[in-house]
Amino acid sequence: MLVDYYTNDELWNLEKPAIPLRSRLFPLEPIGIGTLYVESLSGYVARLAEYHFMTTEQLILSHIVPLMGQKMSEPNLINIINNLFGIRHSLATANETRGIYATALIQVLEELTLRRDLSNLTPLKWASLVFEFSLLRLYQAWCPLCYDNWHTDHRIIYNPLLWLVNTIKFCPHHEHQLLLEQCPHCDQKFPPLTRCSRPGYCSSCHLWLGSFGLNQAFNEQIVTQDSWRQLLIGDFSSNHNDKLVWQCMWFDDVEDLVDNTPSNFLPPKH
Repeated sequence: MLVDYYTNDELWNLEKPAIPLRSRLFPLEPIGIGTLYVESLSGYVARLAEYHFMTTEQLILSHIVPLMGQKMSEPNLINIINNLFGIRHSLATANETRGIYATALIQVLEELTLRRDLSNLTPLKWASLVFEFSLLRLYQAWCPLCYDNWHTDHRIIYNPLLWLVNTIKFCPHHEHQLLLEQCPHCDQKFPPLTRCSRPGYCSSCHLWLGSFGLNQAFNEQIVTQDSWRQLLIGDFSSNHNDKLVWQCMWFDDVEDLVDNTPSNFLPPKH
């Protein structure tokens, strides 16, 4: 039996295959976009470093700072490093320069990850208000009960942008639970972005910041939908106009966000 080895099916296609653009860093999906629990920019950088088995310092020095220097035409990379880390040079400080650095940081991260949604992680729409009145905390705040619940349920540990808002004193998810700024182990405070940032852990002593049952006296009461409105929007008939004005300016379409954010919002599982 004769076999034809020269059929058209055997001809090779010599055209170059279309190779999609590759990202230099893992295109990590931000948590909670479109909700009140959207992730903070500083927390996203820390999580991105964790995905690459790096410290935030290693990620920023090796990948982010060189590109930021090109985009900002800043030959002195030390200036960029100083403006990303620490309290005096924190992205939360009330200074117009912080907006320039935050914008450049987002552009660089989107270039490295090929994502186009990272501008949602920082309130640049209200840049002039943030810089003038300093709505952001200088120190990272957190809810130990949220950390514990997420850890127990094997969910991703992250830092919501909401925790950095000065006017938010209590956890919107756990009634009566104050947001903490001081590590229970070393009594230190630390900025939202440090050389050793890792969501859920102290940047100074590197220990876990959850309560692991220490604050269970509050019985983890969940805030109802009406309480969400009271806490985040305020009472329109009350005299607390400052609270209402601040928080409405912070979020775009805050009422829609409150309506669309379930009170039992949880980050995704690992």
